[in-house]
Amino acid sequence: MTLQNLRYIIEVANCQSFSKAAQNLFLSQSTLSTAIRETEEELGIRIFVRSNRGVTLTPDGEDCIKYCKEIIERSDHLAARYRGRGSARTVFSVSAHHLPFAVRAFQELMNAVPPEEYDVAIRETETAAVLHDVSAGKSELGIVAFRSEQLRLIARSLYIHDLEFHKVAPMDTYVFLRRDHPLSQRPSLTLEELHDYPFVTFDQEDAPSYYSEEISFFQPLARTIHVCDRATKMAVIRSSDAFSIGIDLPNFNADLYFQNRKTELAAIPYRDQAEPVLVGYLSKSGHELSATAKDYLLLLDKHIQALRPAGFR
Repeated sequence: MTLQNLRYIIEVANCQSFSKAAQNLFLSQSTLSTAIRETEEELGIRIFVRSNRGVTLTPDGEDCIKYCKEIIERSDHLAARYRGRGSARTVFSVSAHHLPFAVRAFQELMNAVPPEEYDVAIRETETAAVLHDVSAGKSELGIVAFRSEQLRLIARSLYIHDLEFHKVAPMDTYVFLRRDHPLSQRPSLTLEELHDYPFVTFDQEDAPSYYSEEISFFQPLARTIHVCDRATKMAVIRSSDAFSIGIDLPNFNADLYFQNRKTELAAIPYRDQAEPVLVGYLSKSGHELSATAKDYLLLLDKHIQALRPAGFR
């Protein structure tokens, strides 16, 4: 069975006539009939029934034609993707926790990529999806942030997915809240001081607790708000007394959006974090990184270092 035979089947089904399909395909009717018969014999089904009203699909044929069309569509897409390139195309994908500096590094990387010759992607997602994306080859890199205890717990998952963790940099932890929050003037904060305020957390659904993106997640708080993306997290924090704990939030007060006093954010050092959070990347074990991936990692480190000295204040 060949792709050409599948195209023949589709054309006969469209025309509901062997003779008309043969004309459209510039074939003799006998050649077309032979190709269809050979495919039917190979599959062990009958695809068409001839009658005085023309040619119709059998029940098996109706099922078969769906797969024929899908295979041909994928084949055509594959050919179109690579046909006629004047030069090598940049292909790169990264999956990451909800980390704004990972996005900023990706944005800068795009400035150096030829505008007409690339196919790239960045996916902000939860831990399980990052592991799957890199393991399955959907992304070359996975950017994650974990405490050392989490890394010990997640070691088996990395082994199962045939992944390696590579440390990029340690980062300090902050409490993020709106500028006029009752606690915004504190020099530092503890979980005890935050206990009565709503905690905004990324929802990891059914994943193990140690997959969490949150830096402090073992101690339950009185009120918790679950979100699935950074935009929602930002909106909740700037419009209420809710807070978040982490290592970065997007653009911070440098963004024009936060120059309005009512929506500015504050980042207060978090005292209950005993050790820095380790930011690193996941890759397939033994995988040699592409030049684009290496360029991205240099930019990632640059954007991480830009966060650390100022302490976000």
